[in-house]
Amino acid sequence: MTTTVTCQAGTGLDRLREQLDKAGFAALLLTSPGARRYALGRTPGLADGTAVLLTTEGTMTSAAGDLPTAITAVLRAGGVADGVVGADADLPWEVFGQVSEAGVRLRPAADLVFTELASGEPGELPAVAAAVDLAAVGYTAVMDHLRVGMDVRELSGNVDRSIRRAGGLLGWYDPCGPYGTYNPYGPTGRAAGTDLVTVRGHDPGTARLTAGTPVRFVLHPLLDGVAGYAAATAVLGEPDGPLRAAGAACAAATASLLAALRPGAPLRDGCEAFDREAFDREAFDREAFGRETGEHAAACRIVALRGGGASLPLPRDSAVTAEPGMVLGIRTEVAVPGRGAVELAETVVLTDSGAEPQARTPLRLVELH
Repeated sequence: MTTTVTCQAGTGLDRLREQLDKAGFAALLLTSPGARRYALGRTPGLADGTAVLLTTEGTMTSAAGDLPTAITAVLRAGGVADGVVGADADLPWEVFGQVSEAGVRLRPAADLVFTELASGEPGELPAVAAAVDLAAVGYTAVMDHLRVGMDVRELSGNVDRSIRRAGGLLGWYDPCGPYGTYNPYGPTGRAAGTDLVTVRGHDPGTARLTAGTPVRFVLHPLLDGVAGYAAATAVLGEPDGPLRAAGAACAAATASLLAALRPGAPLRDGCEAFDREAFDREAFDREAFGRETGEHAAACRIVALRGGGASLPLPRDSAVTAEPGMVLGIRTEVAVPGRGAVELAETVVLTDSGAEPQARTPLRLVELH
């Protein structure tokens, strides 16, 4: 039997509740880790569960267990017997059948939740800057000691020690692997590392770094509940033509993404700008991949970073517009068939003039000769 817990929502969720009411939702169903973490962080004393329900009346309910059962339980315990309920993530079809029998209609609310998780308050920005500084510390810890033959566990240990000396004790795990999937063993390399850093590009048999193979590392420290986020790619030795072309394509496409994040413009414009630059580069297409680029030659995602980690990626059909004060993570990747990929990430704060990078790690392939 599923156990549910219900309590009064924290005042930090008042803005979200107002947006629910304006959208005509009776409640909001949260099933993604980032959204649950955000809501629960503003309601002390409520344990996490598979599903969390926030009502416009100000109650929050959580339940653990398999997803369909947990959703049915929070709706019942939250007193939602009919009406429209927003959902922050895609759900199995059986869930729709179960809730519709009870008179509840589920509707997408990904944009509403993304906006809330991205829209920072002015007083939060110093804490964001401090958390991102830890990511920059981690970058330096990697680059100062990177060498051929290095054990990836030594690399992770260097990052851990440096970030902890700088005041960071914990990290958060990015649920998305390469290309935005939830598979940590995705098509561009097996992952290693800790809660502070994720590394790809090492030899999976020896756990050591090799010359000519791109080493990608994502930094994700946590400072006082605020997430830091950055990623870089380095190559030990002279990169060959396809790798250099991939690096140039990723750098140019990432720059286009950042330039497209302008106040008042849809955030999806950033992804569209990335796609145009990455896929329309004839020289890159010919030199790196030949004419058959494959479905996933390049990819990007934009995430919200409030709440102690990354949200689900911005949907490609999202209508969320860029607004000053938003705190976003951008992550880009261009694959090199059989060689891994070039991967970049940065935390940006949107201002009246556009996106301002915070970690300022190199958004290009770093060559170490």
